[in-house]
Amino acid sequence: MPSAKSASMQSKAYDFIKRKITMCEYAPNQLLSEAVLQEELGFSRTPVREAIGRLEQEGLLKVFPKRGIVVSGFTISDISKIFEVRRLVEPYALRNYGSRLDLTEVARFSEIFHAHMQSNECGSREFYQLDDQFHSLLVSVLENEYLRDLYSRIQTQNIRLRVMSGQFIESRLQRTMAEHAEIAGACLEKNWERAAIAMSKHLQYSEESSLATLLKSRSNTSII
Repeated sequence: MPSAKSASMQSKAYDFIKRKITMCEYAPNQLLSEAVLQEELGFSRTPVREAIGRLEQEGLLKVFPKRGIVVSGFTISDISKIFEVRRLVEPYALRNYGSRLDLTEVARFSEIFHAHMQSNECGSREFYQLDDQFHSLLVSVLENEYLRDLYSRIQTQNIRLRVMSGQFIESRLQRTMAEHAEIAGACLEKNWERAAIAMSKHLQYSEESSLATLLKSRSNTSII
């Protein structure tokens, strides 16, 4: 049975590597070295290897014996499947459970979105956190825990796609702010059908941007 110290080190290694993958600091299809990861973390082989095993099970890493570790990339099929789940869950949550939203929180997000639109500034890491928090808030009203679990399974991949799209298509960040503001505005008016439609349009544009990012990256250095 692992000691509390070794479990803590494994957890820290897992969080560190996952955060780097999520924010594309370890880019899709990037080759990683177990030895380099150990050096970055200052940990021994065991906790790093255990963290790698967990991330492999989650589909974020691919481990090739005697060849190395590769950050999982995306295919067109992956993107389609991720957005299929999002289209099923997010507009549904607004249409059927929007009345449960904390409108004070929605108003706070709305103010932030409009402020960013007026200033034309979208700090990258702050933007991705804001984006994730807003969508998580909207989905949190779901009463069906199975739908929440389904959504949580794609959440890390969602963030990776957002980061990738923002890196390759900078204008997407500003357009996303405007789309979020429209969704928030409909929620504040308690017009849940309009909010759901605005969300559906936002997801359509986001999927198109993700696919464009994939094609653009292929013309530079492949991330598949």
